[in-house]
Amino acid sequence: MKILNFLPEHLPKIKEIDKECFLDREDYSKGYLLFLWQRFPQGFLVAKEGEEIVGYGICQKEKEKGIIFSIAVKKKWQNSGIGTEILKNLIEILKKEKVKKIILHVREDNQRAISFYKNFGFEIKEKVEKYYSNGKTAYLMELVI
Repeated sequence: MKILNFLPEHLPKIKEIDKECFLDREDYSKGYLLFLWQRFPQGFLVAKEGEEIVGYGICQKEKEKGIIFSIAVKKKWQNSGIGTEILKNLIEILKKEKVKKIILHVREDNQRAISFYKNFGFEIKEKVEKYYSNGKTAYLMELVI
């Protein structure tokens, strides 16, 4: 498995993974994904197994904080350490940018993701009602570096 920088030709596969992994929310538009990449290209990673794109991760830097927008791995590749490698790489990228903390939002009922992030030291900081477009609530999680 390799972790590589995103390239625009990866976009169709990223959209497929996004739709597969996030059935209960609107997927990110192509324009928004390209905007995130153009704004902070080093923060958009893809995971490849052979020639297949099997996952991705997106982070941004805003002043002294990092934001993780999304991490997703194709269902058949989940629980194989790919998400862990993506998150480790995103954290390292943000550390090099001298951020003081990293934040992310996760659905309050997504116990698997909450546990995943807690294993990296993220803590739940607050509950954000109706965070998602479908009205679902999120937790704001934070990792102090």
